[in-house]
Amino acid sequence: MIDQWLSSYPSSPLHKLYAQVNVVEIVDPSENVKDYLGKELVDSYRQLDFLKFHYESLPEADLRNYLKTYTLPPDHNQITKNVRQGDFGEVLAHLIVSFFENRAVPLKKMRWKFNAGRSVFSTDMLAHNHGPAITDLYYYEIKSRLNIKKESINGLNAFVTIHAHNSLLKDANQPNEGIADFLSRYYFEKEDFAQATKYHDIVNNPTKYNKSYELFFIIETPKYIDDILDDLEVLPPGLNPLRVTIVLIKNLGRLIVEVQNRAIEQAVDYVYPKP
Repeated sequence: MIDQWLSSYPSSPLHKLYAQVNVVEIVDPSENVKDYLGKELVDSYRQLDFLKFHYESLPEADLRNYLKTYTLPPDHNQITKNVRQGDFGEVLAHLIVSFFENRAVPLKKMRWKFNAGRSVFSTDMLAHNHGPAITDLYYYEIKSRLNIKKESINGLNAFVTIHAHNSLLKDANQPNEGIADFLSRYYFEKEDFAQATKYHDIVNNPTKYNKSYELFFIIETPKYIDDILDDLEVLPPGLNPLRVTIVLIKNLGRLIVEVQNRAIEQAVDYVYPKP
């Protein structure tokens, strides 16, 4: 479905620090694509069968209230709007990586939020190769931006690319594998001991895996500027190998709002199917 809207291609090898991949719209997203994104968005917060189990015997209004109160980020203020924008970016990155790169993304991290209006801590996304054995690990920092301007974080005034790089580098230098540890505990509690063992081996033997790092930027097309990559290129090497994916979407802000609305309707249609 996603390839009916987006196309992915590697850029010319212009950069010394990183490889670059571009993802662009080939057409405006169709109604079917928007419904697909809405369904993927709500399922990233709550399993659809979870919603059906709890709400199919209750009025539709109860489900809608639950989705708006506990599940989807509200638009109360700029902080929660930023969370909504960031969450959409993580879902879209998951879809792009799964489809175009054929990588397994083992965790829908947003299902484990305690507060819908806040982001989830830790590395934004972990992916790995398919197959009975995990050999290759990919770590992602994902940023969505409707405007490009320098931002001040911890005393550093820089473009989002620099802040994203520094954040991922900080995570990479941590002495533990937080997502793998969570996955190991999660599968152990499900008594899927084979999966628990697979992920716990990453915790115990992190150096035996091939590790790659990726900065993933989803940007409203008219706001994109090459300066963000020029600044990234002059950084000292810290993450290796490093790749940068640029996703350009023409009406990103409007799409984020529309997809969140469609997420609610997709959940309602799933829980209360029409005869």
